[in-house]
Amino acid sequence: MATIYDIANEAGVSASTVSRALKGSRMVSDDVRGRVEKVARELGFERRTVRRHRARAILSIRLVLPRHTAPERGLFFDFSQLVAGLNEGLKPSASNIICDTGGPDYDPFPHKKGGDTDGFVFAFHEPSTKVLRELKQRGVPVAVLNRTVPGVPCVVSDHAKGMQDLVDRVLATNSDLKPAFISIEGLGEVHEARLNGWIEALSAHGVRLNPEKQVVRFPGIDHLDSKAVMKLAKSFNALFCVNDIVAAAVLSELGRSGIRVPLQCQVTGFDDSPVRKLTRPLLTSVSMPVHDLARMAGKQLASAIIESVEPQPLIRLAGKLVLGDSTLPSLS
Repeated sequence: MATIYDIANEAGVSASTVSRALKGSRMVSDDVRGRVEKVARELGFERRTVRRHRARAILSIRLVLPRHTAPERGLFFDFSQLVAGLNEGLKPSASNIICDTGGPDYDPFPHKKGGDTDGFVFAFHEPSTKVLRELKQRGVPVAVLNRTVPGVPCVVSDHAKGMQDLVDRVLATNSDLKPAFISIEGLGEVHEARLNGWIEALSAHGVRLNPEKQVVRFPGIDHLDSKAVMKLAKSFNALFCVNDIVAAAVLSELGRSGIRVPLQCQVTGFDDSPVRKLTRPLLTSVSMPVHDLARMAGKQLASAIIESVEPQPLIRLAGKLVLGDSTLPSLS
């Protein structure tokens, strides 16, 4: 059977170059890679899957973050939890985490001599079809956090379970509930998942809804002014906000308008983000398990890279209810 040394001799390159070319390394030019692959086919070369000892492996993982046009979007999670969780999931392998920002023109392999990347994690946004196609062609494992992409391993927050916990909590303190769901444009899948979870949870309790009146979606945070929030507070006594950032803006405007929270209007957030600690009264929220999402993604990537284990297509992880002062204390 042909070896990499046979291929190197026939292609006129070194054995290390053959090894890099067959692994899709960016340190090898497209011309050389094509020549090596052609010779490998002609010689009948068969790749063998060799398991690396996990504790001795050093994995290079590219963490691709979303590029925000709205500055407040950068407040919804703790970056240190993301990195710590990813490193923990990759253990006992050592890891190099390289951070990138994504976007419509994102290129996963911008430099031919930038070193090898063993795996990619796209956090809180979807990679483009073009990017996914290129990664698949090169055989590079991928994980997506908090978004669901068909055909790609995804680890997501259980938005429906979180909304169920919030609804259960508020209903336990108010039998005459008049709820509304408050959101903003541009949240895509997260908005839909949390809204659907909210509707399902209320329906399970027999609460009848009129989505046209009780689901309010603003163009952006800057449209949540006193006039708009006052109008909501006059019609509803519980405002379920799509995330802590929206909830913080709602709390601020309710306070300016003299609406007492939670006595006159209860407010909930979602994510237990860093901004929650600044809210007054302190928000009741549900944690988005950023550390656990990243840990599970790292664990799946390491298994795929080192042991060629097929990752689970979709994993949902539930967060925890985090009680604050923006909802009423339990009646019991």
